Amino acid sequence: MKKSEPKYNILKPIPLEERKRLFDVKHLQLEMRRQALLKTIKKYEARQAEIEAKAKRGEMTAKLKKEAKQIAKKLVYYTKYIYVYSGHKKNEALGFVTVFNLGRSFKVRTIRGLHYDKARELYLNIYQRKDRDMSKKAKVFVYIHGGGWIGGIPATREAFTTKIAEAGYFVASISYGDAPKYAHPVITQNIFKAIGWLKDHAEEYNIDMDEIVVGGESAGAHLSAMTAAILTNPEYAKRFKLDERACNQKIKGLVLNCGVYDIEKTVASGFRNVDVYTQSYCGGTAVCDLDEDMKKEISPITFDLVKKLYDLGVYVEQYHGEGRWAVHAFAVSQGFKISKEAMSGALSFMSKLWHEDLKA
Repeated sequence: MKKSEPKYNILKPIPLEERKRLFDVKHLQLEMRRQALLKTIKKYEARQAEIEAKAKRGEMTAKLKKEAKQIAKKLVYYTKYIYVYSGHKKNEALGFVTVFNLGRSFKVRTIRGLHYDKARELYLNIYQRKDRDMSKKAKVFVYIHGGGWIGGIPATREAFTTKIAEAGYFVASISYGDAPKYAHPVITQNIFKAIGWLKDHAEEYNIDMDEIVVGGESAGAHLSAMTAAILTNPEYAKRFKLDERACNQKIKGLVLNCGVYDIEKTVASGFRNVDVYTQSYCGGTAVCDLDEDMKKEISPITFDLVKKLYDLGVYVEQYHGEGRWAVHAFAVSQGFKISKEAMSGALSFMSKLWHEDLKA
């Protein structure tokens, strides 16, 4: 595999001109995506006009009525999606050049853009200490970024991932593709492809893939929980087309940050733009329009997670941030006191996972 390095070094402050260039690139990408979505909207509008014309001629059928309702829902969704997607990408770009990577480690060597699939957006970044003893196998932490399933990239989570790597772990941060292009269940199946790639390259990087820790924030925490649920529930796993290299992977533990687990409850929560995020994850279909079986499939957890784990005798540690900086997914940036506290707890937890016989 070709190891592609970035055109700029984010280990150093980014010059003002480079920041402007990044924003220009993001603006161009957003405009291209917007134009593509507008074409889709025009296609649906044209079909809607055809159905309306048939209705005027008295040619309306039950099938056409159903199609008209579906088109109306799609038009509402795509209109909202353009707005939310644009805002989300701008926020990602702003966070990238400001707070997201505050407090990142400078003791870590980074390799970006290792493709586990032919698609350009399906890759992973790896992080390990610069002074790592390559003769010793490293424990593996797989990170799955958040972003409402419609955005986010590994490069904007490097404060978190490099701090984990600084502690001596081999970190693989996965880019799994944005919804709705990569919707459920393809997103999760992409993660298994990435894990399969890691297993294939375990000898090359001298990493221990017998048991791994998986973690992520927000939508990434949801996908982490999905991964663990699949690997620990054979019946659930049958619903997915999993990479054979990874279907028997063992999970040592999970590190979940501000996660989404019960999709129906999340939709009802009133979280900003959550209807667009979840509908994108479901390939453009609103959660309320899914059948009951699919509603269960997309939610790895439909209960009080911490209480349930305690009841089952699973060891759990929980950190609850408070104060003005306790915003959604606050642990991503390592520039704040509560973020550092959460990181300290995560590292302590992971150390216990590997070195102690933990019980609830």
